[in-house]
Amino acid sequence: MSVGNSEKRVDAYEKVTGRAKYTGDFVHGQMLVAKILHSTIANGIVKSMDITEAEKIPGVVKVFTCFDVPQNQYPTAGHPWSTEPAHQDISDRLLLNKRVRIFGDDIGAVVAEDEVAATRAIRAIKVEYEEYTPCVTIEEGLKNTEHPIHDEHPTNVLKHHGFELGNYEDAIQEKKLLFLEKTYKTQSVQHCHIEPAISYAYMEGGRIVVVSSTQIPHIARRVVAQALGLPWGMVRIIKPYIGGGFGNKQDVLYEPLNAWLSTQVGGRCVRLEISREETFASTRCRHAINFTMTTAFRPDGRLVARKLVAYSNQGGYASHGHAIVANAANEFKQLYQDEKATKADAYTVYSDIAS
Repeated sequence: MSVGNSEKRVDAYEKVTGRAKYTGDFVHGQMLVAKILHSTIANGIVKSMDITEAEKIPGVVKVFTCFDVPQNQYPTAGHPWSTEPAHQDISDRLLLNKRVRIFGDDIGAVVAEDEVAATRAIRAIKVEYEEYTPCVTIEEGLKNTEHPIHDEHPTNVLKHHGFELGNYEDAIQEKKLLFLEKTYKTQSVQHCHIEPAISYAYMEGGRIVVVSSTQIPHIARRVVAQALGLPWGMVRIIKPYIGGGFGNKQDVLYEPLNAWLSTQVGGRCVRLEISREETFASTRCRHAINFTMTTAFRPDGRLVARKLVAYSNQGGYASHGHAIVANAANEFKQLYQDEKATKADAYTVYSDIAS
């Protein structure tokens, strides 16, 4: 490729003619269908589940609850693996969750012969909860710590970091400085890719094969293995054309659960496709962040010093976690050249919303 030349994309012909095959294009009627049971509370504990009626529905192969899954915590972020524990993504996910941390948390699953049977079974499951006060804002996450969203983080602060160039407090002592302080808030944003999260999994030659609409096949392979407690070589990920992702599918979504479900039904092929509503409620979104910026400047407009305090509303699970607001703080540093000092503090706070 050279500058100034018009080059054809290698996948252009297949996409514009409709020949490109996406994950859903490989789905056929012989696959089993999986559906997920989502929590109807935002914060609490699943005390019990009654699956008796669900198991009686014709076409239901198996019903699973949060009490059945392996207790292997795993990360989901699309970051490369590090052998340094301090540099590894936070492992705070399970395949299904007894501890409910967001409205719509994954607490059960059904595998059935068809979608109708799977949907009926999900509706037939009875759940008993112990409910806690939900924390849906940053302020509530910092205040309501009687029942931390994750026990490993009793203050609900996932991480804090800061930097200071120069000495901010000394810099603002200069006489005749003017000050401007404002708070800016960004909202959560869902990626809204056309193709929802979809995968199917089966066992072949002793290995688990997952065909998935993912942006991170190599990382998904490692995470599936971690979640199931298997060597990485026991997992194969196949990624067909992807119908949009924009970062949402740069997280591992339902590939680990789908892989495990296949192992529980004798390695048969299991399809797991979530709805648009589930995509909004139960997968990743762009974090809402509150930025409070203080600027000290002279009457001629010269910037003397700036300070940022940023709080990211992480949601119930770490995902890409502190990297988001940390990068925002780094960009704050790059925006302008301060004469004397630049200071930033960034916090990532767990809350009971989708992350």
